[in-house]
Amino acid sequence: MASLPQRIGSQFFLLTRQTTTSTWHSCASASISTPPTRFLFQSNGPVATIRTRLFHITRRAKPSPSPARPALRRNASSSAAPKKPSAPVVTPTKPPAGPRLTAANALKSYVERLATKGSRTLLYEAPSHFWYRVSSFAAGAFCITYTVVQYWEVYLHPREGLATWVPHAFGLICIFMTAMGIYFVLGTQHIIRHIEAVPTHMLAKRLSPAAQAKSPIYIEVAMQRPFPFLPMKKRLYTPEEIQLPFRMFGVLGNLSVLGKQAPPSPKNNTMVEVVRAEREAREARAREIQYRRDHIMTAPFRDGAKVGKQVAGGVWASVKRPFFREGFAKILLGKTEYKIDVSGGWALEDGKALDRLFTIRPAPGQ
Repeated sequence: MASLPQRIGSQFFLLTRQTTTSTWHSCASASISTPPTRFLFQSNGPVATIRTRLFHITRRAKPSPSPARPALRRNASSSAAPKKPSAPVVTPTKPPAGPRLTAANALKSYVERLATKGSRTLLYEAPSHFWYRVSSFAAGAFCITYTVVQYWEVYLHPREGLATWVPHAFGLICIFMTAMGIYFVLGTQHIIRHIEAVPTHMLAKRLSPAAQAKSPIYIEVAMQRPFPFLPMKKRLYTPEEIQLPFRMFGVLGNLSVLGKQAPPSPKNNTMVEVVRAEREAREARAREIQYRRDHIMTAPFRDGAKVGKQVAGGVWASVKRPFFREGFAKILLGKTEYKIDVSGGWALEDGKALDRLFTIRPAPGQ
């Protein structure tokens, strides 16, 4: 006969088994996990094993949330929204390519624009060469006069007691001085005074029909003659017959008489340099005005000295020029070389017009 504790244990085991079976069926049918371990007491042995199995069974019976439901809702909402009609895709069409701008086309358009003006267009005008011509003819006259006097006094009518080799030596000196006189006098020729672009229809009386068909414009070049009081010599050329030694843009007026590069003009500088130069010029003018106000009594002497320095400097530069012929560039007109003054003067568009119309002569090494 079993003892009382054994009977209680067997009854408790049967009760626990029935409770577990009913809980399993209810969880499987309603998918609700109710932990049956609340009916169990903390004990060892077979009760702990039953509790562990019941814990795993209830975890397997828990319904897991479906991750596809939000996606289904999102898809449903997106499918319910009406779709906007898409705009038709318009393919941009490229504009037809125009004529390619080349140097020949640019030259042709510029020539046509000058031809349709109906008047002459001044392209270049040289500065005054008065002192240059005066100094050239003065030096040439001195050399030739010296030659004539020495030839008459020493070579043709030598003095008594003069060594025989002296007239021959002075003969060589006379030849050298004559060559120097000719050099100074001829330095004033072939100097271009001005260059103009003339439409061809304005030269109908001076050109033949064949010459008029060559070019819509002609270039009229006026040159000074070597001797004073003579009219200028004028000739007509087509733009293709004129060749420049280099590009004239930014060169005219920026070369000093000595051939050195002068400081660049403000228009060729950057904006910062232009503003800085203008500010410095304003400050210099303000200082000069204040100085004049403070020293009124010495103004005539000060201004007179300044004018005298400018005149003397210009005259001295013109006197030196005949010896070295500085500030001139050789320009080819047809087959003859002429001289254009690049130390000063005026040019249309700062020399750009000359660069557009005329070709650049290649260097001898190229």
